[in-house]
Amino acid sequence: MSIRLTLPTGMELRDWADQVALDLDPYGTIGKLDNEERWQDWAVQFLNISTLKDNLPIPYFFSDWREWAERLCQVAR
Repeated sequence: MSIRLTLPTGMELRDWADQVALDLDPYGTIGKLDNEERWQDWAVQFLNISTLKDNLPIPYFFSDWREWAERLCQVAR
């Protein structure tokens, strides 16, 4: 199954997080990102969506949210 996620290109973190939550709404609930400094803690919830592929990037392995988000979008296709 291919899931279309909004690319983070040209977006701020919070805007992208809100959009991706909408993208994934049919597959599971994504909580709101309240603290941008803790984006990795927020991003871990993606690992619990069973319809996403198994080889999702671990957010704690990335220091930049945008690099992680781009990788997530590539893997979800």
